[in-house]
Amino acid sequence: MLGLTLVTAITVTVVASPGRVAADQVSDLKAQASQIAQDLVLEQLQIGTDQQQYDVDRAKVQRDESEIGSTQNQIQNDVLRVTRDRKRLQDEAVSAYVNMDPSGGILFEGNQSDTFARAEYEDVTGGDTELTIDALHTDEDGLHTERATLEQQEAQDQATTDQQATQASAARQTQVELNSKQSEITGQLVAAVAQQQAVQAAAAAKAVQAAQAKAAAAAAAAAAAASTTASGDPSSPSPATPSGAAAQGTAAGTSSGDPVLPPFLQCVLRVESGGNYGAVSPGGTYMGGFQFSQPTWNEAAQLAGMPQLINVPPNQATPAQQDDLAIALYQADGQQPWDDSCRNG
Repeated sequence: MLGLTLVTAITVTVVASPGRVAADQVSDLKAQASQIAQDLVLEQLQIGTDQQQYDVDRAKVQRDESEIGSTQNQIQNDVLRVTRDRKRLQDEAVSAYVNMDPSGGILFEGNQSDTFARAEYEDVTGGDTELTIDALHTDEDGLHTERATLEQQEAQDQATTDQQATQASAARQTQVELNSKQSEITGQLVAAVAQQQAVQAAAAAKAVQAAQAKAAAAAAAAAAAASTTASGDPSSPSPATPSGAAAQGTAAGTSSGDPVLPPFLQCVLRVESGGNYGAVSPGGTYMGGFQFSQPTWNEAAQLAGMPQLINVPPNQATPAQQDDLAIALYQADGQQPWDDSCRNG
């Protein structure tokens, strides 16, 4: 039975003929298209990686900004606290000067001992205030240092984020260029395939014409030989008839073993369908005297230069048309597509 491999076999055989250059071009374009497709996949993976790294860096920048804001709030709160503490110490110092001590006397009335005590008290109260202020300044310096560190880290993270964004943008641009190149290669591939098919069709049409001319010459020679044979001799062979005429003269679409068909195709006709041009396989896949599948029939119709038969069920074509398409296929691909039992027969 004719299988789907028949179409591939036809293409390979015809490409080896005048369409060799077109076939090479098609092969090169297919290779380029495959490479571009692989590059696109790699570029899309790179874009995904860059975008993921960008998201990570952006999250770090946001955390840095949050920490800087928290540090700034802490500095402001410490400033307010020191201001309140300083005011409270000042109020306490003033109150200590003006209020009476527990014994009922006035603190530091003016004698020498009181003057010494007052100086000592001022040193103590002033020292406490200065210690508190110094501690505040130390805290403020630490907070400022931490803030500067955080701002530096934020700048580094922002630079990394910007770099990742640039790389992602470049990757997207590369993807656009690859898509454009892929479209260009696809267009060239379509044109090359069309040119290749045109070359194949032209070669097949020439092959069919040559086969038909050869068959006509053989029929004419057979007719001439028959006319010279003694009339009435029962042993004389009947004259050969053209393929179409013999097929149309048979009953129920069967062949009479038309000698115009090459011996191999005569064998195929017998083996495949028993000479029945209207035969259909049990599964309905293969039809006609030569048991064409529909895709193979369509390909043979192109090879024979008979596009009107494309998509026509093979068993519904005339026997002559089936013979013509079988001859075209035979001329293009030889014995390879058919049953092994007929080869070299």
